[in-house]
Amino acid sequence: MQVTLPLSMAVTRIMTIECAGHLFGIPMNAVVESVRLAPETVKRIRGCEAFVLRDRIIPLLRLTELLEVGNGSDPAPQEDLPVLVLRAGHSTVGLVIDAFRERMEAIVRPLEGALAGVRGFAGTTLLGDGRVLLILDVAELI
Repeated sequence: MQVTLPLSMAVTRIMTIECAGHLFGIPMNAVVESVRLAPETVKRIRGCEAFVLRDRIIPLLRLTELLEVGNGSDPAPQEDLPVLVLRAGHSTVGLVIDAFRERMEAIVRPLEGALAGVRGFAGTTLLGDGRVLLILDVAELI
């Protein structure tokens, strides 16, 4: 028996995350680390949010705003913010999400047809329960 995979597919290590009740995947090669930030450590610099990580100022983005999902409400102020520190090229940013989920290896298939031009998404994969997981394109998002 021989299994043939199309050239447009690749096995990628991803981290699944939750945002506004939806699951998304982020390629692990873009993830520097995951942290939890106390709300008081987030500062506003020139109108943008940022935090300090190992004596370095890291801009902070919110996935709900980038994807325009959710109702716009932030977690309660007393809760620590789950943040993925991501790198794309020479840029490093913190991405506020709702929750960290599992890491896995997945076959990622590029978006095709009408979805091929959608900004911010690199492709899709199928989860074990049959759901489709959208994989984020970190370079396009940041």
